[in-house]
Amino acid sequence: MNQVPGLQQTIIGAFAMAVVSALADAFWAAALPEHRTIYGLVHGAIVLGVLGFVLARLANARRPAIAGLGGVLVGVLVAGLFYVLYALLGNPALILAWMALWIAFAFLTDLSAPAKETGSRTLTRGMAAAVLSAIPFFVLVAGAMWLGSHDPGPLYVRNVAYWAIAFLPGFAALLLWRPRD
Repeated sequence: MNQVPGLQQTIIGAFAMAVVSALADAFWAAALPEHRTIYGLVHGAIVLGVLGFVLARLANARRPAIAGLGGVLVGVLVAGLFYVLYALLGNPALILAWMALWIAFAFLTDLSAPAKETGSRTLTRGMAAAVLSAIPFFVLVAGAMWLGSHDPGPLYVRNVAYWAIAFLPGFAALLLWRPRD
């Protein structure tokens, strides 16, 4: 049986980011007594900086640290987008910002990968990542974890699982069947 190219890396990436995201959420809940925009911007910069690095490593980038720095920039921009949209739309801003980050990371991944794609193929990957990951993100992460009723005590295993399910379609869309160097 032939293994789909990149499937193992896709799963590893989704779970790595699930752990990072669950830890970031746990830190936010334990250490930050109130929500402030600056916390969201820093949170976005850190988590998405890691995402940029992870995606670049899995795409065999020659300089994954540069992609990590690009991820920091994307994190600040997407968090800022969230706060602007939240003032206008409320909670649906979560899903729009989530979708925007996948489109941005499609281009960042292509820029850092040794084998390039056409811009339309990169945009298609970004749109696929955005659409395919939007529902699990909104239902499991935003809905059940962030906006739903909060169970007493931390639910780390559940949170990692929810994050992994939300990240997996995005990683699959950006990493599977990429041109090889």
